[in-house]
Amino acid sequence: MAGDFYNILIFSKKASAIRRYRLPRPLAKLILFLIPISLIFLGYFSYDYVITRLSVRELNQLREEAHLQRSQITFFCEKIGDLEKKIAGMREFDRRLRILANLEGTEESTRRLFGVGGPSPEDMRETLLLQRNEEELMKQMRHDLERLDQQATAEAKSLGELESLLQNKRIQLSHTPSIWPTRGWFTSGFGYRISPFTGLRQMHEGVDISNRTGTPIMAPADGLVTNIGREWGFGKILVVSHGFGFSTRYGHLDKINVKIGQKVKRGEKVAEMGNTGRSTGPHLHYEVRVNGVPVNPMKYILN
Repeated sequence: MAGDFYNILIFSKKASAIRRYRLPRPLAKLILFLIPISLIFLGYFSYDYVITRLSVRELNQLREEAHLQRSQITFFCEKIGDLEKKIAGMREFDRRLRILANLEGTEESTRRLFGVGGPSPEDMRETLLLQRNEEELMKQMRHDLERLDQQATAEAKSLGELESLLQNKRIQLSHTPSIWPTRGWFTSGFGYRISPFTGLRQMHEGVDISNRTGTPIMAPADGLVTNIGREWGFGKILVVSHGFGFSTRYGHLDKINVKIGQKVKRGEKVAEMGNTGRSTGPHLHYEVRVNGVPVNPMKYILN
């Protein structure tokens, strides 16, 4: 150091190569002060960069986990919806079996009715899912699962009771019309309708099923052929008595494959569809009667 300057000498491997630098004392002090400060800032920013990178990685991981969790919640919501539909289908099937077995008014079937009203559980889940309210959604899902568990338990008990009752009614059921008598297009239902011939309102005591002439017609239950003939309006007709008050009538037939007094089994071919009588095209007019009174055949079709 000489005067107000610092001399800095830099030696190289060659003895003759010496570099000399003169720094003013204030500048040298400033440099000496800035070096540790720079090292501190460099260390701080390096640390902050590492922490930021780790935070970003953790945030991305949390986002992936949240996305996976939401996908799983959506999946379970759909599964709960499927279970609700299946249990509803089981209850409907149970109801129709009870109608066939004349058990629809039993105490058990009444006790199994659950309260209704307000938005459906499916709508509530969908609303919460759209609102991204996972906490309330999980509560709703737990509530729905508890409800479905109760319904499934009640349904299992009901079906168990029904199985026991149906065992005792097996003979009666084999003689109860319960399947479609033919394949085709359902073109007219049971009840009052406008006549295609007169344009007037009249009672239609059966259902109409359209298909090609010659389409097989099956007995919907075990029974005995009691009438074969012709009727004005219905053309060739067939009547099967099934016992227990049930009988079925078939109109507009092309061919009849059974004879009066012949016993028939459920699913056995008894006739072929035609266009006889007063008809706008090939179809089957099918009636179910209970103690001689026409009833809606759709109440007695399970398949």
